[in-house]
Amino acid sequence: MNRPSRRTVLGAALTAAATAGLPRTTASAATLSVSSWQQRWSPSAAADGLAAFETVEDDRADSHPAGAPHIRVEGDNFRWNMHMVDRDTSTDRQRHEVTGMRTPAGGDHLQWLPGETWRTTYSMYIPSSLKATTTFTHLMQMKQPGTGSSPIVVQSLRRVAGAQTIELQLPVSGVMVGSTGLDLLHDRWVDVDFQIKVGDGTSGSVRWVLRSAGTTLIDVTRTGIDTFLADRVRPKWGIYRSLGDTSGSLQDCYLLTTGMRGYQLVTGSSGVYQAEEARISQGVVEADHTGYSGAGFVNLANAAGSYAEWTVQAGAATGATLDLRYANGAALDRPMDITVNGIRIATGRPFPPTANWDTWATSSLPITLKAGANTIRATSTTVDGGPNLDRITVR
Repeated sequence: MNRPSRRTVLGAALTAAATAGLPRTTASAATLSVSSWQQRWSPSAAADGLAAFETVEDDRADSHPAGAPHIRVEGDNFRWNMHMVDRDTSTDRQRHEVTGMRTPAGGDHLQWLPGETWRTTYSMYIPSSLKATTTFTHLMQMKQPGTGSSPIVVQSLRRVAGAQTIELQLPVSGVMVGSTGLDLLHDRWVDVDFQIKVGDGTSGSVRWVLRSAGTTLIDVTRTGIDTFLADRVRPKWGIYRSLGDTSGSLQDCYLLTTGMRGYQLVTGSSGVYQAEEARISQGVVEADHTGYSGAGFVNLANAAGSYAEWTVQAGAATGATLDLRYANGAALDRPMDITVNGIRIATGRPFPPTANWDTWATSSLPITLKAGANTIRATSTTVDGGPNLDRITVR
């Protein structure tokens, strides 16, 4: 989207005012304890190869040795090749998958245990040859290690009334988390953000986000669900599909992934939350300016009402300071309303110009958190939209 020309119109005094820290509100004497993501796994395909994974299931039935390896490294991508002649140990299906996360590569594997919350992000390339089917075509699973157990979560390509879709489902619980059309995702990179709270009965939850070219295609959360069978939860990636498709969609195909990352939700005395982790309404994730942290920043649409919203888990009700890191290369202020748990705590808060879109400033204000989940939303108030948002910090 177009932005006004970048130039400085306000002096250092305004920038200093915007970045000045504020004392924590004294609404509660409780010690601040919040949860945020800690990176635990960040393999490089080129440097670490398949040693990044706990196991590699490459043609485990040895059905097509001439096509080996079916799972390989290609540049800094992981690649899965599937041929029509490939067969799994159950010959009515095909499977080439990797499981788990080793850190460092070849070292110990990470264990996802009950009560823990984990997140995996990556980009995947789905060619038009990898089609949705009338049976199952899984690209990601969450399972209990071992054989014979049903998957807890599957990300699948499925035909629904003839239309190609990509969906997230909990087969054991019979819960459809969400789905979106597949046709527009073919032959392009799609960003995946999957989060799971491992919990038995109704204590689990999942969040599933897909973005293409920075635009959010689906962002859906399910809580109060069962995400645990026994032992631990282990992620799987690759192509696992049934040969029972009746739509004529099966053919030789492949799948690529890159930028695979794993995070665990940990508790500390402060938390950093990247803008690309937020729920975004009328905005895109971009990385075409310098100086941002994380994987990019959120460029909100030039429209009143565009927003980014974060969820912050707090151990107890307490006061805190909220820092919003932003860039505004426009000539004018881009004010925003700040709400916490649906209550507006700042109306039209100024976000004055910075030197350009590559220069970042911080705006700080006191907030009050409740015990448990808190929503923090920054909403544009004018037709010019808000500034670019890099992250928030709660301290």
